[in-house]
Amino acid sequence: MNTSFRTKLPLLALVVISILALTGFGCRTPTGVGDKGITGDPLVVWGLWQESAWIDPLLEQFKAQTGIAVEYKNMGNVASYEQELLTALAEGRGPDVFVIHHTWVESKRGIMSPAPPEIITLRQAQEEFVPVVLDDLIRDNFVYALPTSVDTLALYYNQDLLAAAGIANAPRTWTDFQRAVEKLTKVSRLGIIQDGGSGAAMGTASNINRASDVLQMLMMQQGLSILKEDGRSDITEGEIGEKALIFYYDFANKSKKVYTWDSSQTYSIDAFSEGKTAMMINYSYHIPTIRAKNSRLRFGIAPVPQIPDNSKPVTFASYWPFAVSISSRSPDLSWQLIRFLTGASASQVINEAQVAPPARRDTIPLVQSDPTLGVFADQALIAASWPRSDIVATDAIFNTMIENVVKGIQSIPDALEEAKDKLERISKEEL
Repeated sequence: MNTSFRTKLPLLALVVISILALTGFGCRTPTGVGDKGITGDPLVVWGLWQESAWIDPLLEQFKAQTGIAVEYKNMGNVASYEQELLTALAEGRGPDVFVIHHTWVESKRGIMSPAPPEIITLRQAQEEFVPVVLDDLIRDNFVYALPTSVDTLALYYNQDLLAAAGIANAPRTWTDFQRAVEKLTKVSRLGIIQDGGSGAAMGTASNINRASDVLQMLMMQQGLSILKEDGRSDITEGEIGEKALIFYYDFANKSKKVYTWDSSQTYSIDAFSEGKTAMMINYSYHIPTIRAKNSRLRFGIAPVPQIPDNSKPVTFASYWPFAVSISSRSPDLSWQLIRFLTGASASQVINEAQVAPPARRDTIPLVQSDPTLGVFADQALIAASWPRSDIVATDAIFNTMIENVVKGIQSIPDALEEAKDKLERISKEEL
């Protein structure tokens, strides 16, 4: 626990606490007169997806209610963000509050200051947020981060292509999905017909966005716990991983009836936007991208297919919650800010501007009827994930495994075994 939690407060800090209590942000105490946001510099927040144009008014509202000034910086480039953040924190010039990928908590707790229970208790977290948030962001009974939204994998489908194939509704099970793919796919002697001949973007990795997430989701739907209690990563247990990889690869296997995709296809998001493939599995943040690429495309979004008769449906989560730096001079005030931003009112503003599904239970009903976000809102309640010490390396391992099978470089058992060994090495490096 941060020693600042036990600091005796001077009069000015007590005044600030009175303001916080009156405005509903809780009664947690700041750390001292010289803290940021009180008499010194403002709290500094680093974000990625939050545009200044619509988050700055919220920060001004926070300042008006608490007297605490906040400076926001949009870091922009997600590819370099992690390294920029770690470097800045190491050099003592990092932000007080920053976004993290939800998988970072397991390996990067050392840079985060957990929330004091006076600001949010475990019971409050359980009552307010969807289950995956508790699994991902709570360690040793401490809350390390909180999100405004939780995104999940869902099924995008081309309404016109499905109708032309006589398919009235989007497939809800993987069996229905396979049948739909067979009806939708058009193959000539030269291969899959490029103009609307692909039933779904499935089977490869190099030209499919988030292929690694789709495969991990398939494994988890079949009950595989990728990260074991002893910290090992195992995707070969009980042949579940092999079954999932076979199922996924079959869509790129020319000898199978569900063959519908190969390495010659356009990148999945472009192929779907251009009407070249009828279905793809992806996150909600691609909705604006698809609309920008083809404003005339008639597409729908359905829950991601599940295993038939599976009593516990699962989809895969991806999101970027807010965390507080361990080196912040005002961790308590920083957590007050996070509680404000992830509260029902502010998070709704952020999610509407971002076109993002909610992470809070009490705001899910507000978007359940939305034709696009409603599916993602519902799925937040069944979202799952697993701690990854290095998400970039993990993605590369899964993608390489898929591509080695597709190209015939390795058999499925060999590819799985090699991927398992690589995942274990990553875990050991972090221990």
